[in-house]
Amino acid sequence: MRTTDLLRFLSLAALFGSSFLFMRLAAPHFGAIATAELRVLLAGSVLAAWALATRRPLLTRRHWRGYLVVGAFNTGFPFALFAYAAIYIPAGYSAILNALMPLWAALFSAYMLGERLSWRVFAGVAAGMAGAGMLVQLGPVDIDREVLLAALACVLATVSYGFAGAYTKKYLAGLPAHGAAANTMLFAAVVLAPFAAANLPGTAPPVGAWLAVAALALFCSALAFFIYYQLIARIGATQIAAVTFLLPAFGILWGWLFLDEPVTLAMLGGFVLVAAGAGLVLGLGPFRALT
Repeated sequence: MRTTDLLRFLSLAALFGSSFLFMRLAAPHFGAIATAELRVLLAGSVLAAWALATRRPLLTRRHWRGYLVVGAFNTGFPFALFAYAAIYIPAGYSAILNALMPLWAALFSAYMLGERLSWRVFAGVAAGMAGAGMLVQLGPVDIDREVLLAALACVLATVSYGFAGAYTKKYLAGLPAHGAAANTMLFAAVVLAPFAAANLPGTAPPVGAWLAVAALALFCSALAFFIYYQLIARIGATQIAAVTFLLPAFGILWGWLFLDEPVTLAMLGGFVLVAAGAGLVLGLGPFRALT
C-alpha cells in the first residue's frame, strides 16, 4: 500500500471512528431511520452542491443503477441498522460487531470479483475483534430481546457493507469520487425517505442531537465517503474493510486527546492486536509475504 493510500486509510478510520458516538447522541431523539435519512440527505446535498459549484461531473444518468444499489447497501440500510443498534447497545458493542465487515467483504470479493480467500483475512478478523474488545473494555450487558435485535442489526449492516464494497469495486471503481459519494448518498436518501416519513420523532430533538446529525453528515459521511471512493479504486474491497478494526482505537485516541481519559495496559494490548489484525488483512509490513 502506498503511503498516500495509507494516510487516506487512517483518515477514513478516524472519521468513521467517531460515527458511533454521534449516533448514540442523535438516534434516541430522531429515531433510527430519521437519523439515517438526515445523515445521507445532508451529506449528499453538500457533496452535490460542491460538485456543481466546481463544475465536476456527477454522471448520475449514466450510472444511476449502480449508485442506487451502492447507496442502499453501503449507506442507507447499514446507517439505519447501526442507528437502531445505537439506541439499545453501547457504541463499543457496535464497534466490535462492525469488525466482522472484512470477513463479509472477503467472501463477497471471492464470489463477485474472483479474489483469493486467504487465511490472513480470517486470522486478521479474529485478531481485530479481540483487540477491539480490549480497547473498549466491554463489561457485562443484560441480554434481552432489544439487545439481541440490536446485535443482529449490526451483523446485517456488516453483511450489507461487505456486499456493497465488492459491488462498488466491480461496477463503480474508476468513477470520480465526488460523483460516487454524492450520488450514493442522495439515492440512499430516496430509498429511506418513505420509511423516515412514517417514523418522524414525536417531539422536537434538542440542539445537541441536531449537531450530532450535522457531524454525522458532514464529517462521518460526506468527507469520509469521498475518501472511501478514492480508496476503493486503488485497493481491494477486503483491504478497505479492515478500516473497521481501527474504529475503537480512534475512539480511545479522541478520548485521550480531548477528554483526558486514561490509557490502560489493556488498551495498549488492544492496539497491538488491532494493528496485527489490520496488518494481516492489508498485507502490511511483516505480513506482506504471508499467504
